Amino acid sequence: MTDLQRLQLRASEIRARMSELGGMDELTDETRSEIDALRLEYRDTETRIQALTIGEDTPTPVETRDDGEGREIQELRERVTLSSYINAARELRSVDGAEREFNQHLGMSSDMFPLEMLAPPLETRATTDVDAAVMQQTWVDRLFADTAAARLGITMPSVAPGVAAYPVTTAGATAGQKARGAAAGDAPWTVGVEEIKPTRNPVRAVFSMEDAARLPSLEQALRRDLAAALTEGIDRAIFTGDTAGGNATAAITGLNTAAISEVEVTQANKVKGPETLTGFLGMVDGVHAGGLGELNVILSVGAYRLWEGTITNAAADNMTVAAFLRQAGLSWMVRGEIETATAAGDFGAFVGRGRGIEGAGVAPMWESAQLVRDPYTRAAEGEIALTLTTLWGFDLPRPSNFARLKFVA
Repeated sequence: MTDLQRLQLRASEIRARMSELGGMDELTDETRSEIDALRLEYRDTETRIQALTIGEDTPTPVETRDDGEGREIQELRERVTLSSYINAARELRSVDGAEREFNQHLGMSSDMFPLEMLAPPLETRATTDVDAAVMQQTWVDRLFADTAAARLGITMPSVAPGVAAYPVTTAGATAGQKARGAAAGDAPWTVGVEEIKPTRNPVRAVFSMEDAARLPSLEQALRRDLAAALTEGIDRAIFTGDTAGGNATAAITGLNTAAISEVEVTQANKVKGPETLTGFLGMVDGVHAGGLGELNVILSVGAYRLWEGTITNAAADNMTVAAFLRQAGLSWMVRGEIETATAAGDFGAFVGRGRGIEGAGVAPMWESAQLVRDPYTRAAEGEIALTLTTLWGFDLPRPSNFARLKFVA
């Protein structure tokens, strides 16, 4: 057997042993030391194999990488160990430290194993000037409408498994002066309980293994997209409702159909500042709201555009309806996708009257959202499915804290 054949046989034995050690459930200090020693021996063996293959009398031009960046990369590679990748894979985590830096240099995510680790040193490999890499720049995520339920005054508590019950005092005693010796009379005192059952709200994305390999940040971007879509969908359902479930337990009654107070603004008055302001003033009752500043107003896009673009009382003050309302002390947030028009029957605003609003409107979340990554069901097609699901509900234990402004004929 020649020297070259003996070295090739030894290299094969080393690879087999490293594969055996990499499949072990638990690594001891002795095992890790053996892996590091095998790795160094493998690199040395590969170097000697290439030297014998090339021959001392027929040198091949190689890239020496004497520049500063090349030396830095070589020094980084010297600090990287195969055992660190094996430990990370066994513990189902990404690598860190020098291994993470090495993967970043190679353009790989921190949860991948670089085959570069099993290759001979750079100085003994033939090189090329061809560069086929594509430098991926900023990933622009999908944009969603801003969430507004929390600003309206809806609380979103986390609840344990079971039906979420929210008691609320609906009637009680009234204080009053009594003559000396007169007894206070009994008064009815009642409590109502709003019970909310969980409804399922899933969002799903399917992508191919080819696309995941071609776009390094694809899965991370899809996870961000799913989370944003779930958040926006729940927030929108609070305003507009959702009956897609087709039965009473799956339907969400939104603020657009809930039994809450309503003020009306006619088509003729919707472009007039004082008349529009009168509608909002009707929501100030001195109990649930003590002034315009205690109205948490969410405007529809249609109302916002109308009032910002319409001049009211041009002969006197040449002011837009929106400027007139702001000067009167009203402020708001615009929420897209809840209403876009201002015709008769459309809503211009949803309002949370701020006094004692904590708990008056609730959207409980049963535990946290769950992300399921499924590479198996559609494995034959080379596709991976991501399903993000949350269980939630919505109700108004005290609906008198809420109101809406409606345009009428």
